[in-house]
Amino acid sequence: MANISKFDREDVLEKAKNLFWEKGYLGTSTRELQSVIDMRPGSIYAAFGSKSDLFITVLKHYADALAKQLQAHVFNNADVLGAFKAQIHDLVLSPNQRRPSEICMLAKTLSELDESHSDILTLARSLLEDVEHMFTEVFNQAKLQHTVPAQLDVLEAAKVLQVNIIGWRSYLKATGDSNAVERQIETLFSQFTEQHSH
Repeated sequence: MANISKFDREDVLEKAKNLFWEKGYLGTSTRELQSVIDMRPGSIYAAFGSKSDLFITVLKHYADALAKQLQAHVFNNADVLGAFKAQIHDLVLSPNQRRPSEICMLAKTLSELDESHSDILTLARSLLEDVEHMFTEVFNQAKLQHTVPAQLDVLEAAKVLQVNIIGWRSYLKATGDSNAVERQIETLFSQFTEQHSH
């Protein structure tokens, strides 16, 4: 029986993330949660609070993992844009068994919940903005490395990429056509490198 002093917080958050990501916030029962993370209700509450509190912690954990991935593999890379494209490729096209759902967890949360869960929605929107900001930083670094044009609108590029990632993953879920998505990724990154002001 896991308790607050013994459980591995990272392991619990990872298991909870996978369950929430697969089934959604509303589709995950408290009983399933207890079973998957192997903690009793009192222990879960003592460690994380309510189901809603745990979900909020999990969303932050999910976004933090993405930030760490970008930090480790993209920022300060000798070829920031190339490394970034490889990360996006992996994020969108990695084998399905490596994640519980093809849909981004933040986007899935925003599409699942209504304003009666305003605290969760506010956080999910804020975390998506943080991701967009990280993308902006990547494009700024690429500018310094002269792999994208100096006049590239980095804010717009980050938004376009964010919209496309959400779209690609939804399309992949609907069709399974990874070749089409792969071509789209290549095309978009080519546009970033070739973009000129008009």
